[in-house]
Amino acid sequence: MVDNPQSGDTAGTEQTQSGTSPPTDSSTPSGGASKRPRVRAVLDKGTATVDRVKTGSVGTFWSRLNAIEFMDRAFAFAVLFTICFFPFLAVIDAAAGRNVRQTIIIRMGLNAQAAKDVDGLISSGRAPLAALSVLGAAFLVFCAIGIPGTLQAWYLKVYDQPVPHGGIKQLIYKFVWVAGFLAYIALEALAGRQVGPAGGHVLIFVCEFAISVLFWWWTMHFLLLGSIGWRALFPAALATAFCLTGLGVFSSLLFSGSITSGEQSYGPVGVVMVLLSYLIGYGVCLLLGAVFGRTWSERHESSHSTPSNAETDPTVTK
Repeated sequence: MVDNPQSGDTAGTEQTQSGTSPPTDSSTPSGGASKRPRVRAVLDKGTATVDRVKTGSVGTFWSRLNAIEFMDRAFAFAVLFTICFFPFLAVIDAAAGRNVRQTIIIRMGLNAQAAKDVDGLISSGRAPLAALSVLGAAFLVFCAIGIPGTLQAWYLKVYDQPVPHGGIKQLIYKFVWVAGFLAYIALEALAGRQVGPAGGHVLIFVCEFAISVLFWWWTMHFLLLGSIGWRALFPAALATAFCLTGLGVFSSLLFSGSITSGEQSYGPVGVVMVLLSYLIGYGVCLLLGAVFGRTWSERHESSHSTPSNAETDPTVTK
């Protein structure tokens, strides 16, 4: 028998063509390739969103808050107010009669027991005033002007203004602010006594909001020495008053119980700790209002200036 080599070759060829070679899986690479553009598109979209947030109003607002180190400044403000300004207010309270204590109680929205604890923290009567020497009075006054100095440094930093010169003039400005702050306290106490029985906390907060807008509007313009116009500062004053009123609502809901429990556990120190927390929040509100006001004013001015520039630009074709 003669073997036919062609038949074997033909059979091998047919076996090879029939599918003995491993099949190629073309679906896997094409599927991975199709997923990669989708992942890249999602990443690009996320990056674009992050960049848009950073360059937008929210990003600018947060960047400016971090630039001025708002939490550290608020904590320093609370400590300075507690150590330096509270003794001064205690003496003024003894001379004027309960305006300071009533303002603190009304502003924080405290209940009767918490108000009693705060009322006992600040000395009553005329004993502190009678025991105060001339040197002690001068020390208290110079401690008190540390608060307007701190606020002025804040506003100069927020609005990128140079540090003013002239020591005597600046000292006079700070004394005037302290007098304005005392008038602000007296006005809030008067509003609380007049509208409190009629409208309760809601009407009190409405009156405090209106008074705060006027006072902090004047404060920013005054401490910035008129370098920023009234119109540009109004959003900052509005935001500051809104934040302070929100802090008052928050404290009326939570701080009364904290003051009562703190006084029962630690005595006057517990009350001071709660007041210190409130003052930290107060400082944060002042910085939030100023930074928000500047960001709002700049965005508002840029949105109005861009169309006008386009109309006056001769290179722009209509």
